[in-house]
Amino acid sequence: MGIALFVMGLAGMVWGARFLFNVRGAADEAVARRNAVRAVTAARTLDMGLTEPSRFGAWFFRLTGGVVFLFSPVLALVGLVVATRG
Repeated sequence: MGIALFVMGLAGMVWGARFLFNVRGAADEAVARRNAVRAVTAARTLDMGLTEPSRFGAWFFRLTGGVVFLFSPVLALVGLVVATRG
C-alpha cells in the first residue's frame, strides 16, 4: 500500500509539472481536446450552446496541474511513511 501511494505521488508530481509548466503544450492540447469533445457532443445532441469554446482555457489546466504538483509530494511522503512503518 505504501509503495503504491509513493508511486502515485511521484506520478502526480510529473503529471502536475507537465500541466503547470505547459511542457510540450500539454495544457493547450487539453483545451483543444475539450473543445473538440464539446463540438462532437453538440453535433450529437443538437445543442448549439455547446458549439462555443469552453470558458475554461489553458489557465484552468495549469491551475489544476499546479494544485496536483503542490500536493503530490505529501502523498509520496505518506507512502514512504506507510511503507517503512509496515
